[in-house]
Amino acid sequence: MRTSAVLLLLACACAGAPVGPAGTTADAGSTTSGGQRWTTEVQDPTTGTTGTTGTTAAGTTVSEPELPSDGFHCDPRVQDCPAGHKCTPFAADMGDDWNGARCVPLAVDPAGLGEPCETEGYPHSGIDDCGPGLMCWYFESNTDLHGRCLGLCDQDDGCVDPDARCYVQQSVSYLCYPLCDPLAQDCPPPATLCVRSSSVDGFICRYAPAGEPAGAGMPCAGETECAPGHVCDPADLVSGCAGERCCAPLCSLSQPSCPAELPQCQAYDPAPPPEYADLGVCRAA
Repeated sequence: MRTSAVLLLLACACAGAPVGPAGTTADAGSTTSGGQRWTTEVQDPTTGTTGTTGTTAAGTTVSEPELPSDGFHCDPRVQDCPAGHKCTPFAADMGDDWNGARCVPLAVDPAGLGEPCETEGYPHSGIDDCGPGLMCWYFESNTDLHGRCLGLCDQDDGCVDPDARCYVQQSVSYLCYPLCDPLAQDCPPPATLCVRSSSVDGFICRYAPAGEPAGAGMPCAGETECAPGHVCDPADLVSGCAGERCCAPLCSLSQPSCPAELPQCQAYDPAPPPEYADLGVCRAA
C-alpha cells in the first residue's frame, strides 16, 4: 500500500534514543476485524526456548508490548524507530491532546493515505494500523475508533498530497486534511463536513461534533456546528437569527437555489480564488 513520507512539528525537543517495546521483541502479528493483534517473544524458563504469546481469533490471553507512558522517545519528523515500528504522537494518561511521541509496532499490512483504519485503546493513543508518517483520524465517536489515515505534517513543509492542507489539529500536532468541494460536500466518510478554516487556504474535510447539527437560521458558534452545506454567518445576514451568528445554506452563483427566508445568493468571498468563484451563501434580502 502507498504511504506518505510526511512530517510533524512537535513543540518539544525529542531526546534520548528511539525506544520500542521494553524488554521484548514485538511485531504487529496479524490483523482482524477487531483491530491489530500483538505477538511478543517470551522465554520458557524450563526449556530455555523462545515462543510467543498474543491474541487469537478466539480472544485468548493477550501479551501486549510495553510502551512508554509519557514523553518524547522518537521524532515523527524523521521516523527514527527500529525496523517494524513507526514513530507516532500520542497523549499521555489517555488524554485528549497529543503531548509526546513513541515507537509503536507497525501493522502487518499497513493502511495507506486516505484508506480506512482503526485506532486501539483511545483516540490519541497513536496505536493504529496506518503506515509510517500517517495517523488514523476522523473518528465518529470516542468509542468507535474507525477512521481514515491522514498524513502528518508541519507548517513549513506542508503536505506531500497536493490535495490536502496542513491544519493545526492541536497545540503540538498537525495533520494533512483533504481539500473538498463545499457545494458537492464530497468528503469521504466518516468525515461529514466540508468547511472553511481560517488556518488553511481552502475548504477541508472535518468530522461533525456529537449532537444534531444546526440548520438554516439556527444559532452557531462555528462552521462545524452547522449541517453539511451550511456556513456560520453573522446574525445581520440571516433572517430571524436569535444569536450572534446563525447557519446559512451555501449556493451556486450561476445556479442559485435558496430558501424563501434567505432568498439572495451572494458571493461567499468578495475576491475569491478561481476554484471558489461560483460559491455563494443564501442571505437575507
